[in-house]
Amino acid sequence: MVVAWVLSTLGLGVVGLRGYLGDPLFGVSDLLYQSVQLFVLQLQVLPGRTPWTLDVARWSSAAVSFYAVLRAGSVIFAGELERLRLRRLSGHVVVCGLGRKGHQLAQDFLSRGERVVIIEKDEENDSLLAARESGALVLPSAAADEAILRQARVAQASLLLAVTGDDGANIETALTARRLVRERAPGRTTPLRVLAHVGDLQLCSLLRASKVLTGPEPVEAQPFNIHEAAARVLLRDNPLDRERMEPGDPRFVHLCVVGFGQMGESVAMQAARLTHLANGSRLRVTIVDRKAEERRQRFLGRCPGFTQVADLDVLEGDGEYAEVLSRLEEWGQDPHRLLNIVVCFDDDRRGLACGLTLVERLRGRRVPVRVRMSHEAGMSALVHGSGEGRWNGRISVFGMIDRLCNRESILGETLDLLARTAHTDYLRRKLAEGEVLGARPALREWPELDEFFRESNRQQADHIPVKLRAVGCRSEPTPSGTGGFAFTPEEVELLARMEHDRWCARYLLDGWHKGPRDDEARTHPCLVPWEDLEETYRDNDRAAIRQIPGLLALIGQHIVRERAENGEAVRPRLAG
Repeated sequence: MVVAWVLSTLGLGVVGLRGYLGDPLFGVSDLLYQSVQLFVLQLQVLPGRTPWTLDVARWSSAAVSFYAVLRAGSVIFAGELERLRLRRLSGHVVVCGLGRKGHQLAQDFLSRGERVVIIEKDEENDSLLAARESGALVLPSAAADEAILRQARVAQASLLLAVTGDDGANIETALTARRLVRERAPGRTTPLRVLAHVGDLQLCSLLRASKVLTGPEPVEAQPFNIHEAAARVLLRDNPLDRERMEPGDPRFVHLCVVGFGQMGESVAMQAARLTHLANGSRLRVTIVDRKAEERRQRFLGRCPGFTQVADLDVLEGDGEYAEVLSRLEEWGQDPHRLLNIVVCFDDDRRGLACGLTLVERLRGRRVPVRVRMSHEAGMSALVHGSGEGRWNGRISVFGMIDRLCNRESILGETLDLLARTAHTDYLRRKLAEGEVLGARPALREWPELDEFFRESNRQQADHIPVKLRAVGCRSEPTPSGTGGFAFTPEEVELLARMEHDRWCARYLLDGWHKGPRDDEARTHPCLVPWEDLEETYRDNDRAAIRQIPGLLALIGQHIVRERAENGEAVRPRLAG
């Protein structure tokens, strides 16, 4: 708009000067040069002879010049104002990198009233203007620069999110933040939380195991991976055990992962952590990929314990191959198989085409198809917009950055509240039994607890809905006047067995083995079937089950029993 204003002013100036001078010796370039003088207020004209076009150009150029001065002043003043605001900031959020993840996270925190500082090295980034207009402070620089992190007052912040597209830069940013806290705020009582995105799954796992981001400073730093976050949300919202499975039920869960890249691996791992059911059946995972066997071998090289937890086989080919479709159709007809298909291609068009092909081929069979999509808009709109059409309820999408990059999905505060409370209860019981605080790694307060054990408690919380479905229950928001809930002794025993199976899977997937307790060697005596477990350890699992109603109450939920067709509860509730 400003460019059009300047060009129209120049045009009026040329036309006006031609009439004013009336000399054919002045060419267009001469007239244009003279018109430019209007903007610096240097052109002098005689009164009474000025054509209206030149008069308009004179006033318009003066207005343009005045506007430019105001804009320059506002930029300078805004910069000074931002520096003043930065000097007073504390308890704020620092977002490093304004790509899709960073932009979405910044907007989410801003919408919640948080103060946000953004560090972005690309000054041409289209999201910078929107971020400033939303109230964020913007520092144009590389995120790992110590001087810029100091200017962003990272040592006084509550949260640092390193989400640039460079894993190395994100890790370096986290390490620099630790050093700044050590130097500038060693006595802070609330630790700075640092989340560094690491796009490579294997590197992310190695960083967690190496504990390179941890230290004595009041900083809680950890890597995170968007594929793992997507898998967690997917299986939370779309459970594989979508129908109740009681002891003795002959059915089993079968997960087919079409496209076994990083997202496919994350979905398979999360399924192996969660699918521990009342009937004791093993999860079956099938890799559908053009290089299925090669990808299977690489996956097992990184996670050799997977086959101790679930069956893993392959189906060579694409999801649209005739042989693959025939096999999936055959599996979909099996009454003993709860088939779930998850399409995990990186390309949205390919993923949606494959998903729709599968839905059409499996029409009439209750086989859910989940398709990974990167954008909320675009291809995924075809699924969301199907309404009551032929695809409605048969296909859904997951993994969109728009849905994943928010406070709850990335920070997992609700999950952490459940995990922290579960651990505190465990610690209280162990100390009451005579064990000594800190005598072993699991016997530490939550702030000092190793991330491995924190994640174990999170996975225990993840499994609560699976347990509730096993006994015909679900959780709902708590209305006023809701009474207490208690599982029957039979339910406690069943769910404790499921909890032990889940606990074993967590350790086996992380490379542990049966043996004398040795955290360094990763051996544990409890990696045995429930029937061989000592009664003391069984009591730990029973206690974990009895605390579930109290855990859910912390997040405003209570347990209700599903109703049978006659309106009666599926199982009687034990009063108390």
